[in-house]
Amino acid sequence: MAYKSLYRKYRPTVFEEVCGQSYIVTTLNHALENNKISHAYLFTGTRGTGKTTIAKIFAKSVNCLNKKDNLPCGKCEVCTCTNTDEIPDIIEIDAASNNGVDEIRELKNKIKLMPVMCKYKVYIIDEVHMLSTGAFNALLKTLEEPPEHVIFILATTEPQKLPITIISRCQRFDFKRISNENICDRLRYIAEKENISIESDALMEIAKLSGGALRDAIGLLDQLSSYDVKKITIDDIYELKGSVSSSTLIKLVKLYVNRNIPEMLDLIDDIYNAGKNFSLLSEDMLMLFRNVYIYKIAPKYFKGLKTSNEKEIIEIADLLDSNSIEKIIEKIEKLTVSIKESNYARVIFEVNLLSDFNEKVDNKEVVKKEKVVIENKTEKQVVKEEKIDVNVTNEIKKEVIKASVTTNKDVLINNTIALASNICKKEMKESFLSLDKYLISKKYKNEATILKDSNITAVSEDHLLLTYKYSSMVDMFDEDIENISNLIEKMVNKRYKIVSITDSEWKEKRPYYVEMKKQNGEIKLLEEKQEIEDEKKIKIDSNYDTLDNYIDMFGSELIEMEG
Repeated sequence: MAYKSLYRKYRPTVFEEVCGQSYIVTTLNHALENNKISHAYLFTGTRGTGKTTIAKIFAKSVNCLNKKDNLPCGKCEVCTCTNTDEIPDIIEIDAASNNGVDEIRELKNKIKLMPVMCKYKVYIIDEVHMLSTGAFNALLKTLEEPPEHVIFILATTEPQKLPITIISRCQRFDFKRISNENICDRLRYIAEKENISIESDALMEIAKLSGGALRDAIGLLDQLSSYDVKKITIDDIYELKGSVSSSTLIKLVKLYVNRNIPEMLDLIDDIYNAGKNFSLLSEDMLMLFRNVYIYKIAPKYFKGLKTSNEKEIIEIADLLDSNSIEKIIEKIEKLTVSIKESNYARVIFEVNLLSDFNEKVDNKEVVKKEKVVIENKTEKQVVKEEKIDVNVTNEIKKEVIKASVTTNKDVLINNTIALASNICKKEMKESFLSLDKYLISKKYKNEATILKDSNITAVSEDHLLLTYKYSSMVDMFDEDIENISNLIEKMVNKRYKIVSITDSEWKEKRPYYVEMKKQNGEIKLLEEKQEIEDEKKIKIDSNYDTLDNYIDMFGSELIEMEG
Protein backbone atom coordinates (compact mmCIF):
# COMPACT_ATOMS: atom_id res chain seq x y z
CA MET A 1 0.00 0.00 0.00
CA ALA A 2 1.26 3.50 -0.89
CA TYR A 3 2.46 5.72 1.95
CA LYS A 4 -0.17 8.12 3.26
CA SER A 5 0.86 11.52 4.58
CA LEU A 6 0.39 11.98 8.32
CA TYR A 7 -1.92 14.98 7.97
CA ARG A 8 -4.23 12.86 5.77
CA LYS A 9 -3.92 9.78 7.93
CA TYR A 10 -4.78 11.66 11.12
CA ARG A 11 -7.43 14.00 9.73
CA PRO A 12 -10.33 13.96 12.25
CA THR A 13 -13.38 11.96 11.17
CA VAL A 14 -15.67 12.94 14.09
CA PHE A 15 -16.19 16.19 16.01
CA GLU A 16 -14.54 14.78 19.13
CA GLU A 17 -11.18 14.54 17.33
CA VAL A 18 -11.19 18.16 16.13
CA CYS A 19 -8.43 20.22 17.74
CA GLY A 20 -8.73 23.81 18.93
CA GLN A 21 -12.15 24.81 17.52
CA SER A 22 -14.39 23.94 20.47
CA TYR A 23 -16.77 26.88 19.96
CA ILE A 24 -17.56 25.90 16.37
CA VAL A 25 -17.85 22.20 17.17
CA THR A 26 -20.24 22.89 20.06
CA THR A 27 -22.43 25.20 17.95
CA LEU A 28 -22.72 22.73 15.06
CA ASN A 29 -23.44 19.84 17.45
CA HIS A 30 -26.28 21.85 19.03
CA ALA A 31 -27.61 22.68 15.55
CA LEU A 32 -27.71 18.95 14.74
CA GLU A 33 -29.27 18.04 18.08
CA ASN A 34 -32.04 20.66 17.72
CA ASN A 35 -32.46 19.99 13.99
CA LYS A 36 -31.70 23.65 13.16
CA ILE A 37 -29.84 23.04 9.91
CA SER A 38 -29.14 26.13 7.81
CA HIS A 39 -29.13 26.00 4.02
CA ALA A 40 -25.71 27.74 3.76
CA TYR A 41 -22.60 28.03 5.92
CA LEU A 42 -19.44 30.09 5.50
CA PHE A 43 -16.23 28.84 7.12
CA THR A 44 -13.40 31.40 7.20
CA GLY A 45 -9.89 31.34 8.66
CA THR A 46 -6.20 30.83 7.93
CA ARG A 47 -4.91 27.66 6.30
CA GLY A 48 -4.72 24.41 8.25
CA THR A 49 -7.22 25.35 10.97
CA GLY A 50 -9.87 22.71 10.13
CA LYS A 51 -12.35 24.38 7.77
CA THR A 52 -12.60 21.58 5.21
CA THR A 53 -12.28 18.89 7.89
CA ILE A 54 -15.24 20.22 9.90
CA ALA A 55 -17.22 20.72 6.68
CA LYS A 56 -16.78 17.01 5.84
CA ILE A 57 -17.65 15.88 9.37
CA PHE A 58 -20.77 18.08 9.37
CA ALA A 59 -21.78 16.79 5.93
CA LYS A 60 -21.56 13.19 7.19
CA SER A 61 -23.28 13.97 10.49
CA VAL A 62 -26.27 15.66 8.85
CA ASN A 63 -26.64 12.66 6.50
CA CYS A 64 -26.37 9.88 9.11
CA LEU A 65 -28.69 7.03 8.14
CA ASN A 66 -29.55 5.99 11.73
CA LYS A 67 -29.70 9.15 13.83
CA LYS A 68 -30.35 8.96 17.56
CA ASP A 69 -31.86 12.14 18.99
CA ASN A 70 -30.79 13.88 15.78
CA LEU A 71 -27.12 13.04 16.48
CA PRO A 72 -25.00 10.77 14.23
CA CYS A 73 -24.87 7.11 15.23
CA GLY A 74 -21.22 6.63 14.27
CA LYS A 75 -21.92 3.13 12.90
CA CYS A 76 -23.79 3.51 9.64
CA GLU A 77 -22.29 3.47 6.15
CA VAL A 78 -22.08 7.28 6.00
CA CYS A 79 -20.65 7.80 9.51
CA THR A 80 -17.91 5.17 9.11
CA CYS A 81 -16.82 6.33 5.66
CA THR A 82 -13.32 7.79 5.90
CA ASN A 83 -13.34 9.27 2.39
CA THR A 84 -16.31 11.49 1.58
CA ASP A 85 -15.56 11.09 -2.13
CA GLU A 86 -17.19 7.66 -1.82
CA ILE A 87 -20.50 9.29 -0.79
CA PRO A 88 -22.26 10.54 -3.97
CA ASP A 89 -24.31 13.13 -2.09
CA ILE A 90 -21.31 14.94 -0.61
CA ILE A 91 -19.75 16.96 -3.43
CA GLU A 92 -16.46 18.87 -3.01
CA ILE A 93 -15.73 21.62 -5.52
CA ASP A 94 -12.39 23.43 -5.83
CA ALA A 95 -13.30 27.00 -6.75
CA ALA A 96 -9.73 27.72 -7.85
CA SER A 97 -10.11 25.43 -10.88
CA ASN A 98 -13.91 25.67 -11.30
CA ASN A 99 -14.42 29.39 -11.04
CA GLY A 100 -16.34 30.26 -14.18
CA VAL A 101 -20.02 31.00 -14.88
CA ASP A 102 -20.43 27.76 -16.85
CA GLU A 103 -19.35 25.59 -13.90
CA ILE A 104 -21.82 27.32 -11.57
CA ARG A 105 -24.64 26.98 -14.13
CA GLU A 106 -23.88 23.27 -14.39
CA LEU A 107 -23.99 23.05 -10.58
CA LYS A 108 -27.39 24.82 -10.56
CA ASN A 109 -28.77 22.22 -12.97
CA LYS A 110 -27.47 19.30 -10.87
CA ILE A 111 -28.77 20.48 -7.50
CA LYS A 112 -32.35 20.00 -8.72
CA LEU A 113 -31.75 16.23 -8.69
CA MET A 114 -32.68 14.41 -5.48
CA PRO A 115 -29.99 12.79 -3.28
CA VAL A 116 -28.96 9.22 -4.15
CA MET A 117 -28.57 7.68 -0.67
CA CYS A 118 -28.74 10.53 1.89
CA LYS A 119 -31.23 13.09 3.10
CA TYR A 120 -29.19 16.09 1.89
CA LYS A 121 -26.91 16.88 -1.01
CA VAL A 122 -24.04 18.84 0.57
CA TYR A 123 -21.89 21.03 -1.66
CA ILE A 124 -18.52 21.98 -0.11
CA ILE A 125 -16.99 24.80 -2.18
CA ASP A 126 -13.36 25.27 -1.11
CA GLU A 127 -11.46 28.56 -1.66
CA VAL A 128 -14.75 30.13 -2.72
CA HIS A 129 -13.15 33.58 -3.00
CA MET A 130 -11.57 32.38 -6.27
CA LEU A 131 -14.93 32.45 -8.08
CA SER A 132 -15.29 35.11 -10.75
CA THR A 133 -17.77 37.97 -10.44
CA GLY A 134 -20.04 36.31 -12.99
CA ALA A 135 -19.89 33.01 -11.07
CA PHE A 136 -20.85 34.77 -7.82
CA ASN A 137 -23.79 36.41 -9.54
CA ALA A 138 -24.88 33.05 -10.96
CA LEU A 139 -24.62 31.44 -7.50
CA LEU A 140 -26.40 34.23 -5.64
CA LYS A 141 -30.06 33.30 -6.23
CA THR A 142 -29.42 29.59 -5.75
CA LEU A 143 -27.58 30.26 -2.48
CA GLU A 144 -30.49 32.35 -1.20
CA GLU A 145 -33.23 29.82 -1.97
CA PRO A 146 -31.76 26.38 -2.67
CA PRO A 147 -33.96 23.26 -2.80
CA GLU A 148 -34.78 21.78 0.61
CA HIS A 149 -32.48 18.82 0.03
CA VAL A 150 -29.36 21.00 -0.59
CA ILE A 151 -26.84 22.46 1.89
CA PHE A 152 -23.95 24.73 0.85
CA ILE A 153 -20.72 24.96 2.87
CA LEU A 154 -18.38 27.66 1.57
CA ALA A 155 -14.78 27.70 2.81
CA THR A 156 -12.24 30.50 2.30
CA THR A 157 -9.02 31.96 3.66
CA GLU A 158 -9.90 35.43 2.32
CA PRO A 159 -13.48 36.39 3.25
CA GLN A 160 -12.83 40.04 2.39
CA LYS A 161 -12.86 39.05 -1.29
CA LEU A 162 -16.41 37.72 -1.10
CA PRO A 163 -19.35 39.95 -2.11
CA ILE A 164 -21.34 41.06 0.92
CA THR A 165 -24.45 39.64 -0.77
CA ILE A 166 -22.91 36.14 -0.54
CA ILE A 167 -21.76 36.57 3.08
CA SER A 168 -25.18 37.83 4.23
CA ARG A 169 -26.87 34.65 2.95
CA CYS A 170 -24.69 32.31 5.07
CA GLN A 171 -24.15 31.43 8.71
CA ARG A 172 -20.56 32.52 9.24
CA PHE A 173 -18.00 30.72 11.43
CA ASP A 174 -14.55 32.26 11.91
CA PHE A 175 -11.87 29.64 12.61
CA LYS A 176 -9.14 30.84 14.96
CA ARG A 177 -5.46 29.90 14.86
CA ILE A 178 -4.82 26.80 16.94
CA SER A 179 -2.78 27.42 20.10
CA ASN A 180 0.76 26.07 20.41
CA GLU A 181 -0.32 23.92 23.38
CA ASN A 182 -3.13 22.25 21.39
CA ILE A 183 -0.79 21.66 18.45
CA CYS A 184 1.82 20.13 20.78
CA ASP A 185 -0.76 17.77 22.27
CA ARG A 186 -1.88 16.61 18.82
CA LEU A 187 1.70 16.16 17.59
CA ARG A 188 2.60 14.18 20.72
CA TYR A 189 -0.39 11.89 20.12
CA ILE A 190 0.61 11.31 16.47
CA ALA A 191 4.27 10.75 17.41
CA GLU A 192 3.29 8.07 19.92
CA LYS A 193 1.03 6.33 17.40
CA GLU A 194 3.75 6.39 14.71
CA ASN A 195 6.63 5.52 17.09
CA ILE A 196 8.38 8.80 16.28
CA SER A 197 10.95 9.77 18.91
CA ILE A 198 11.02 13.56 19.35
CA GLU A 199 12.11 15.97 22.09
CA SER A 200 9.51 18.14 23.84
CA ASP A 201 11.38 21.31 22.85
CA ALA A 202 11.24 20.21 19.22
CA LEU A 203 7.45 19.74 19.45
CA MET A 204 7.04 23.29 20.76
CA GLU A 205 9.34 24.66 18.04
CA ILE A 206 7.25 22.92 15.35
CA ALA A 207 4.12 24.45 16.88
CA LYS A 208 5.68 27.94 16.80
CA LEU A 209 6.84 27.57 13.20
CA SER A 210 3.39 26.43 12.06
CA GLY A 211 1.81 29.78 12.98
CA GLY A 212 -1.38 28.19 14.33
CA ALA A 213 -1.89 25.87 11.32
CA LEU A 214 -2.14 22.27 12.55
CA ARG A 215 -1.84 20.82 9.04
CA ASP A 216 1.50 22.62 8.55
CA ALA A 217 2.72 21.33 11.91
CA ILE A 218 1.82 17.71 11.11
CA GLY A 219 3.43 18.08 7.66
CA LEU A 220 6.67 19.30 9.26
CA LEU A 221 6.63 16.41 11.75
CA ASP A 222 6.18 14.01 8.83
CA GLN A 223 9.13 15.57 7.03
CA LEU A 224 11.33 15.45 10.14
CA SER A 225 10.50 11.79 10.77
CA SER A 226 12.07 10.99 7.40
CA TYR A 227 15.06 13.26 8.08
CA ASP A 228 16.04 11.67 11.42
CA VAL A 229 14.73 8.20 12.23
CA LYS A 230 16.44 8.01 15.66
CA LYS A 231 15.35 11.03 17.67
CA ILE A 232 14.23 14.41 16.36
CA THR A 233 15.91 17.33 18.09
CA ILE A 234 15.42 21.06 17.85
CA ASP A 235 18.67 21.31 15.84
CA ASP A 236 17.15 19.03 13.19
CA ILE A 237 14.34 21.56 12.77
CA TYR A 238 16.81 24.42 12.34
CA GLU A 239 18.74 22.41 9.76
CA LEU A 240 15.65 21.46 7.79
CA LYS A 241 14.02 24.90 7.80
CA GLY A 242 17.23 26.81 7.04
CA SER A 243 17.02 28.85 10.24
CA VAL A 244 19.82 29.32 12.75
CA SER A 245 19.92 27.69 16.16
CA SER A 246 18.74 29.60 19.20
CA SER A 247 22.28 29.80 20.58
CA THR A 248 23.60 31.25 17.28
CA LEU A 249 20.78 33.80 17.21
CA ILE A 250 21.53 34.91 20.77
CA LYS A 251 25.24 35.17 19.98
CA LEU A 252 24.57 37.31 16.89
CA VAL A 253 22.25 39.65 18.79
CA LYS A 254 24.73 40.06 21.64
CA LEU A 255 27.53 40.92 19.20
CA TYR A 256 25.22 43.44 17.52
CA VAL A 257 24.18 45.06 20.80
CA ASN A 258 27.78 45.16 22.08
CA ARG A 259 28.91 46.60 18.72
CA ASN A 260 31.52 43.87 18.15
CA ILE A 261 31.68 44.34 14.38
CA PRO A 262 34.55 41.95 13.41
CA GLU A 263 33.14 38.96 15.29
CA MET A 264 29.61 39.74 14.10
CA LEU A 265 30.76 39.72 10.46
CA ASP A 266 32.63 36.45 11.05
CA LEU A 267 29.45 34.92 12.44
CA ILE A 268 27.41 36.18 9.47
CA ASP A 269 30.02 34.52 7.21
CA ASP A 270 29.45 31.22 9.02
CA ILE A 271 25.67 31.60 8.73
CA TYR A 272 25.96 32.32 5.01
CA ASN A 273 28.34 29.41 4.37
CA ALA A 274 25.95 27.09 6.22
CA GLY A 275 23.26 28.02 3.67
CA LYS A 276 20.89 29.59 6.19
CA ASN A 277 17.90 31.70 5.18
CA PHE A 278 18.51 35.40 5.97
CA SER A 279 14.80 36.16 5.70
CA LEU A 280 14.07 33.66 8.50
CA LEU A 281 17.06 35.01 10.44
CA SER A 282 15.70 38.58 10.37
CA GLU A 283 12.25 37.31 11.45
CA ASP A 284 13.85 35.40 14.35
CA MET A 285 15.77 38.54 15.39
CA LEU A 286 12.54 40.53 15.27
CA MET A 287 10.77 38.07 17.57
CA LEU A 288 13.76 37.99 19.93
CA PHE A 289 13.81 41.78 20.28
CA ARG A 290 10.04 41.69 20.72
CA ASN A 291 10.58 39.49 23.80
CA VAL A 292 13.39 41.77 24.97
CA TYR A 293 11.05 44.76 24.69
CA ILE A 294 8.24 42.97 26.53
CA TYR A 295 10.63 42.14 29.39
CA LYS A 296 11.71 45.80 29.52
CA ILE A 297 8.15 47.19 29.56
CA ALA A 298 6.14 44.42 31.25
CA PRO A 299 8.41 41.99 33.13
CA LYS A 300 5.46 40.26 34.86
CA TYR A 301 3.79 39.49 31.54
CA PHE A 302 7.15 38.30 30.16
CA LYS A 303 7.46 35.73 32.97
CA GLY A 304 4.11 34.28 31.89
CA LEU A 305 5.27 33.77 28.29
CA LYS A 306 7.55 30.89 29.33
CA THR A 307 9.98 31.71 26.52
CA SER A 308 13.13 29.76 25.88
CA ASN A 309 16.43 31.60 26.47
CA GLU A 310 14.79 33.67 29.21
CA LYS A 311 18.13 34.30 30.92
CA GLU A 312 19.80 35.56 27.71
CA ILE A 313 16.83 37.78 26.88
CA ILE A 314 17.11 39.46 30.28
CA GLU A 315 20.87 39.96 29.75
CA ILE A 316 20.25 41.67 26.41
CA ALA A 317 17.46 43.83 27.89
CA ASP A 318 19.82 45.05 30.61
CA LEU A 319 22.18 46.42 27.93
CA LEU A 320 19.55 48.61 26.25
CA ASP A 321 16.94 51.19 27.13
CA SER A 322 13.37 50.95 25.82
CA ASN A 323 13.87 53.67 23.17
CA SER A 324 16.86 51.85 21.71
CA ILE A 325 14.90 48.59 21.55
CA GLU A 326 12.04 50.35 19.76
CA LYS A 327 14.44 51.72 17.14
CA ILE A 328 16.06 48.31 16.67
CA ILE A 329 12.66 46.64 16.22
CA GLU A 330 11.66 49.28 13.66
CA LYS A 331 14.98 48.80 11.86
CA ILE A 332 14.74 45.00 11.72
CA GLU A 333 11.09 45.14 10.63
CA LYS A 334 12.14 47.21 7.61
CA LEU A 335 15.06 44.84 7.08
CA THR A 336 12.69 41.86 6.96
CA VAL A 337 10.63 43.52 4.24
CA SER A 338 13.72 44.59 2.27
CA ILE A 339 15.22 41.09 2.28
CA LYS A 340 12.05 39.56 0.85
CA GLU A 341 12.13 42.07 -2.01
CA SER A 342 15.86 41.68 -2.76
CA ASN A 343 18.05 39.14 -4.54
CA TYR A 344 21.01 40.06 -2.32
CA ALA A 345 19.76 38.99 1.11
CA ARG A 346 23.18 38.80 2.77
CA VAL A 347 24.27 42.23 1.53
CA ILE A 348 21.03 43.87 2.66
CA PHE A 349 21.29 42.12 6.03
CA GLU A 350 24.88 43.23 6.67
CA VAL A 351 24.45 46.79 5.41
CA ASN A 352 21.33 47.29 7.51
CA LEU A 353 22.97 46.09 10.72
CA LEU A 354 26.12 48.13 10.11
CA SER A 355 24.44 51.30 8.82
CA ASP A 356 24.49 53.24 12.11
CA PHE A 357 27.71 51.86 13.63
CA ASN A 358 30.18 54.50 12.43
CA GLU A 359 28.14 57.45 13.61
CA LYS A 360 27.54 56.04 17.09
CA VAL A 361 31.13 54.88 17.59
CA ASP A 362 32.42 58.31 16.56
CA ASN A 363 30.11 59.97 19.07
CA LYS A 364 31.44 57.76 21.84
CA GLU A 365 35.02 58.63 20.92
CA VAL A 366 34.20 62.35 20.96
CA VAL A 367 32.62 62.03 24.40
CA LYS A 368 35.72 60.23 25.70
CA LYS A 369 38.04 62.94 24.34
CA GLU A 370 35.91 65.70 25.84
CA LYS A 371 36.05 63.98 29.23
CA VAL A 372 39.86 63.79 29.09
CA VAL A 373 40.09 67.50 28.18
CA ILE A 374 37.81 68.51 31.03
CA GLU A 375 39.76 66.45 33.53
CA ASN A 376 43.03 68.23 32.56
CA LYS A 377 41.73 71.81 32.54
CA THR A 378 40.35 74.24 35.06
CA GLU A 379 36.65 75.08 35.12
CA LYS A 380 37.26 78.61 33.66
CA GLN A 381 39.26 77.21 30.77
CA VAL A 382 36.51 74.71 29.96
CA VAL A 383 33.77 77.39 30.02
CA LYS A 384 35.85 79.65 27.75
CA GLU A 385 36.45 76.85 25.23
CA GLU A 386 32.77 75.91 25.27
CA LYS A 387 31.85 79.50 24.31
CA ILE A 388 34.34 79.45 21.47
CA ASP A 389 32.96 76.09 20.35
CA VAL A 390 29.39 77.37 20.22
CA ASN A 391 30.38 80.38 18.07
CA VAL A 392 32.65 78.46 15.72
CA THR A 393 30.95 75.07 15.27
CA ASN A 394 28.44 76.13 12.59
CA GLU A 395 31.12 77.90 10.54
CA ILE A 396 33.39 74.86 10.72
CA LYS A 397 30.53 72.63 9.58
CA LYS A 398 29.88 74.93 6.64
CA GLU A 399 33.52 74.93 5.60
CA VAL A 400 33.71 71.13 5.86
CA ILE A 401 30.68 70.71 3.60
CA LYS A 402 31.95 73.39 1.19
CA ALA A 403 35.25 71.56 0.97
CA SER A 404 33.40 68.37 0.13
CA VAL A 405 31.61 70.02 -2.83
CA THR A 406 34.30 69.08 -5.31
CA THR A 407 32.83 66.36 -7.51
CA ASN A 408 30.33 66.99 -10.26
CA LYS A 409 27.80 64.98 -8.24
CA ASP A 410 28.08 67.48 -5.36
CA VAL A 411 27.71 70.37 -7.81
CA LEU A 412 24.55 68.80 -9.26
CA ILE A 413 23.12 68.31 -5.75
CA ASN A 414 23.86 71.97 -4.92
CA ASN A 415 22.23 73.26 -8.11
CA THR A 416 19.21 70.97 -7.78
CA ILE A 417 18.53 72.31 -4.28
CA ALA A 418 19.12 75.89 -5.43
CA LEU A 419 16.59 75.62 -8.27
CA ALA A 420 14.12 73.17 -6.68
CA SER A 421 10.40 73.86 -6.41
CA ASN A 422 7.49 72.00 -4.85
CA ILE A 423 5.48 72.22 -8.08
CA CYS A 424 8.22 70.42 -10.02
CA LYS A 425 8.48 67.81 -7.28
CA LYS A 426 4.75 67.16 -7.33
CA GLU A 427 4.75 66.80 -11.12
CA MET A 428 7.68 64.38 -10.99
CA LYS A 429 5.94 62.24 -8.34
CA GLU A 430 2.89 62.02 -10.58
CA SER A 431 5.09 61.00 -13.52
CA PHE A 432 6.73 58.26 -11.41
CA LEU A 433 3.31 56.65 -10.96
CA SER A 434 3.66 55.36 -14.54
CA LEU A 435 6.78 53.34 -13.62
CA ASP A 436 4.77 50.15 -13.10
CA LYS A 437 4.17 49.65 -16.80
CA TYR A 438 7.93 49.74 -17.45
CA LEU A 439 8.56 46.92 -14.93
CA ILE A 440 7.45 44.44 -17.60
CA SER A 441 9.35 46.19 -20.39
CA LYS A 442 12.34 44.26 -21.74
CA LYS A 443 14.21 47.48 -22.44
CA TYR A 444 13.58 49.41 -19.20
CA LYS A 445 12.76 46.72 -16.62
CA ASN A 446 16.01 47.13 -14.62
CA GLU A 447 15.87 50.93 -14.72
CA ALA A 448 12.23 51.01 -13.61
CA THR A 449 13.05 48.67 -10.71
CA ILE A 450 15.88 50.95 -9.56
CA LEU A 451 13.67 54.07 -9.78
CA LYS A 452 10.81 52.38 -7.86
CA ASP A 453 13.07 52.14 -4.79
CA SER A 454 14.05 55.83 -4.87
CA ASN A 455 12.75 58.82 -2.94
CA ILE A 456 12.16 62.00 -4.95
CA THR A 457 13.97 64.52 -2.76
CA ALA A 458 14.30 67.66 -4.89
CA VAL A 459 13.28 68.62 -8.43
CA SER A 460 13.79 71.71 -10.58
CA GLU A 461 12.97 72.38 -14.23
CA ASP A 462 15.92 70.27 -15.42
CA HIS A 463 17.57 68.83 -12.27
CA LEU A 464 16.51 65.84 -10.19
CA LEU A 465 17.85 64.56 -6.84
CA LEU A 466 16.92 61.02 -5.78
CA THR A 467 17.87 59.36 -2.50
CA TYR A 468 18.16 55.68 -1.56
CA LYS A 469 18.23 53.82 1.72
CA TYR A 470 21.26 51.71 0.78
CA SER A 471 24.54 52.68 -0.88
CA SER A 472 24.34 49.53 -3.03
CA MET A 473 21.28 51.02 -4.73
CA VAL A 474 23.17 54.26 -5.40
CA ASP A 475 25.98 52.23 -7.00
CA MET A 476 23.47 50.42 -9.23
CA PHE A 477 21.93 53.79 -10.13
CA ASP A 478 25.29 55.36 -11.04
CA GLU A 479 26.27 52.36 -13.18
CA ASP A 480 23.04 52.63 -15.16
CA ILE A 481 22.67 56.43 -15.16
CA GLU A 482 22.46 56.79 -18.95
CA ASN A 483 19.58 54.33 -19.38
CA ILE A 484 17.82 55.74 -16.31
CA SER A 485 18.05 59.25 -17.81
CA ASN A 486 16.60 57.88 -21.05
CA LEU A 487 13.67 56.29 -19.21
CA ILE A 488 12.85 59.50 -17.29
CA GLU A 489 13.07 61.48 -20.52
CA LYS A 490 10.62 59.01 -22.07
CA MET A 491 8.20 59.46 -19.15
CA VAL A 492 8.29 63.28 -18.87
CA ASN A 493 9.39 64.31 -22.39
CA LYS A 494 12.32 66.27 -21.01
CA ARG A 495 16.00 65.59 -20.35
CA TYR A 496 17.03 65.91 -16.70
CA LYS A 497 20.39 66.11 -14.98
CA ILE A 498 19.95 63.38 -12.40
CA VAL A 499 21.97 62.63 -9.28
CA SER A 500 21.48 60.08 -6.48
CA ILE A 501 22.84 59.72 -2.94
CA THR A 502 21.94 57.74 0.18
CA ASP A 503 19.43 58.97 2.76
CA SER A 504 22.19 59.23 5.34
CA GLU A 505 24.33 61.41 3.03
CA TRP A 506 21.35 63.68 2.42
CA LYS A 507 20.78 64.04 6.18
CA GLU A 508 24.36 65.25 6.51
CA LYS A 509 24.14 67.73 3.63
CA ARG A 510 20.65 69.12 4.23
CA PRO A 511 21.48 71.31 7.30
CA TYR A 512 24.09 73.18 5.25
CA TYR A 513 21.60 74.14 2.56
CA VAL A 514 18.96 75.09 5.14
CA GLU A 515 21.49 77.38 6.85
CA MET A 516 22.54 78.90 3.51
CA LYS A 517 18.96 79.80 2.68
CA LYS A 518 18.43 81.31 6.13
CA GLN A 519 21.52 83.51 5.88
CA ASN A 520 21.55 84.49 2.21
CA GLY A 521 17.95 83.88 1.13
CA GLU A 522 19.25 81.71 -1.70
CA ILE A 523 21.80 79.06 -2.60
CA LYS A 524 24.45 80.10 -5.11
CA LEU A 525 24.69 78.08 -8.31
CA LEU A 526 27.98 76.32 -8.98
CA GLU A 527 29.60 75.73 -12.34
CA GLU A 528 28.75 72.25 -13.59
CA LYS A 529 31.38 70.19 -15.32
CA GLN A 530 30.38 69.28 -18.86
CA GLU A 531 29.63 65.59 -19.26
CA ILE A 532 32.19 63.79 -21.34
CA GLU A 533 29.59 62.60 -23.85
CA ASP A 534 31.14 64.72 -26.63
CA GLU A 535 34.57 63.20 -25.96
CA LYS A 536 33.11 59.69 -26.00
CA LYS A 537 31.41 60.45 -29.28
CA ILE A 538 34.63 61.79 -30.78
CA LYS A 539 36.47 58.64 -29.71
CA ILE A 540 33.78 56.41 -31.20
CA ASP A 541 33.68 58.42 -34.42
CA SER A 542 37.48 58.33 -34.72
CA ASN A 543 37.40 54.56 -34.15
CA TYR A 544 34.90 54.20 -36.93
CA ASP A 545 37.04 56.39 -39.18
CA THR A 546 40.07 54.23 -38.45
CA LEU A 547 38.06 51.05 -39.02
CA ASP A 548 36.83 52.36 -42.39
CA ASN A 549 40.42 53.09 -43.39
CA TYR A 550 41.48 49.55 -42.46
CA ILE A 551 38.62 48.05 -44.45
CA ASP A 552 39.61 50.15 -47.47
CA MET A 553 43.20 48.95 -47.17
CA PHE A 554 42.73 45.26 -46.28
CA GLY A 555 39.12 44.38 -47.14
CA SER A 556 36.30 43.27 -44.84
CA GLU A 557 37.49 39.67 -44.16
CA LEU A 558 38.26 38.60 -40.57
CA ILE A 559 41.77 39.61 -39.53
CA GLU A 560 43.56 37.79 -36.71
CA MET A 561 45.69 40.04 -34.55
CA GLU A 562 48.60 39.05 -32.36
CA GLY A 563 50.45 41.06 -29.77
